[in-house]
Amino acid sequence: MTWSASRWGLLLAGAWLVLALHGLGAADIVGDDEAREAGIVQDVVAGHWLLPRFNDQLLPDKPILYHWLAAAPCALAGFSETAVRLPSALAGAALVWWTTTFGAALFGRTAGVVAGILLATTPTFLDHARVARPDVLLALLLALALGAAFRWWRDGARRDAAWALAWVGAGVLAKGPVAPALSGATLVAFLAWQRQLRRLPGLLTVPGVAAALVLGLGWYAVALAGWGGRFVHEHLVGRYVGNVVGGLMVGKAYSQRSVLYHLLFYPKHLLVVALPWTPLVAVAVWQLWRAGRVRDPRARFLVCWALAPVVVFTPAQWKLRYYLLPSLPALACLAAPVVTALLAAPLPKTGRVPRAVAALVVAALVVAAGWLALTHADRFADADRAVLASLATVAATSSAAALLGFGLGVAVVTVALFAWPGLVAVTAAAVVAWSAIGLPAMEQATSRRDSLRPFAEAARAAALPLAFYGPTVRPIVVYVGHPIPTLHRKPDALLPHTLVIATEPDYHSLVEHARLGPPLAIATGRASNLTSTRLVLAETRQPKPRTDPADGAGPGAPAARL
Repeated sequence: MTWSASRWGLLLAGAWLVLALHGLGAADIVGDDEAREAGIVQDVVAGHWLLPRFNDQLLPDKPILYHWLAAAPCALAGFSETAVRLPSALAGAALVWWTTTFGAALFGRTAGVVAGILLATTPTFLDHARVARPDVLLALLLALALGAAFRWWRDGARRDAAWALAWVGAGVLAKGPVAPALSGATLVAFLAWQRQLRRLPGLLTVPGVAAALVLGLGWYAVALAGWGGRFVHEHLVGRYVGNVVGGLMVGKAYSQRSVLYHLLFYPKHLLVVALPWTPLVAVAVWQLWRAGRVRDPRARFLVCWALAPVVVFTPAQWKLRYYLLPSLPALACLAAPVVTALLAAPLPKTGRVPRAVAALVVAALVVAAGWLALTHADRFADADRAVLASLATVAATSSAAALLGFGLGVAVVTVALFAWPGLVAVTAAAVVAWSAIGLPAMEQATSRRDSLRPFAEAARAAALPLAFYGPTVRPIVVYVGHPIPTLHRKPDALLPHTLVIATEPDYHSLVEHARLGPPLAIATGRASNLTSTRLVLAETRQPKPRTDPADGAGPGAPAARL
């Protein structure tokens, strides 16, 4: 019996989900971003389903669909790293299934299965699906919306138009105005390319508009009513407007970066997030251009979809590579016909020498990439250097080095014997092996190096009130399990019998003025997304009363306060 694309998609999604769930909770929550989302999930579970906050202070910087989804397993099984990351992994599996079925609808069953495999074996995709953030969920909702919109354009069914708008509304509930911006940019560019912009009003059906407004604006209305001006200032203006206008908002330069940096950041990183399949995407675009098949509406739609995040996010001051995740399904579908043709082409009986040369080139490229990463890490972005540091910890073992050497040898032999089909197969197998072994090991290495969980558990076990002397360290709040106030470096705010969490310089300053006792715990970990800090936990001491010269103390008596 021949399997349908949908059944193949389910098989791929299930296999990918096994990889995504493997060791999902073995690494601690490290850094600001994931800790913020996890802390808001904890507040939702505590009963604040509509108006949650982080640490009783920080408003969510995006709507709360992901937090609702993560709160369900946390409420049933208790808070854990696995539970809070589960919706992201499930969304990734659903996106693998959807990419398979949509690719099959565009180019046939085989190409659809290949598209699903390409997406499933993209390391960037799996890496972000194992984090408690709404980015993969947004990519899924956008894919559902754009798939329905394409079917509406092709078939003219008003039901597809309504579903497209409903999914856009759900995307707003997941990550705000980004959803309509990306879907709108894709559809407007596609219809303009097709010279059919006049069709755009036909997408606005009454059920679709109603669903988009309820899903997209319902929580915003509740948040505005509950938080009022603070919500406008912190969320709407501070998050969205502030990111677009940059420093102009406070009368400074838009950005300290050059214009060229902003223009090239996303085009350059689009090539990175698609690895290891970037060459196949490039070949696909080149073949489409050469054969004049860019006139094919399917190819046009996918190109507009893949480039929409580049266009939408380029004006923003703050740029992050994972904002390009919504492009990955489109790139997988775009490359799928090329890979299908490569796999179906008969292997020539001659040409062993060129294949051997190609094998040596592949080996040289792999070695050169490894050498560049290890010897020129300072040229990479901060986030990439953090990844390389964790990777170096994993690769330091002899078994990992042997595995790498064995894999490189297999790749060389395979390319020499089987050319392109062999290279594609070996690359996919290498990514699967990395996903099953390397990625969890790297995550756990990062956790061992940067986690503040043991420090937080020591603070919680002391059973005394806690306070940050300086900025809030979000992972500590998550693992303590309840809000921790901050004293904003105000010594007068120190109360007796309180455990204070301070950086090492702040701790020494307070000790000099007899405000803190000896350290109860010391740890070095990631207090922000990329920066490691040495923290000290100590109990406050009762300040000595001020002495008055009239009471017999000399004029040089030391002050007891900072």
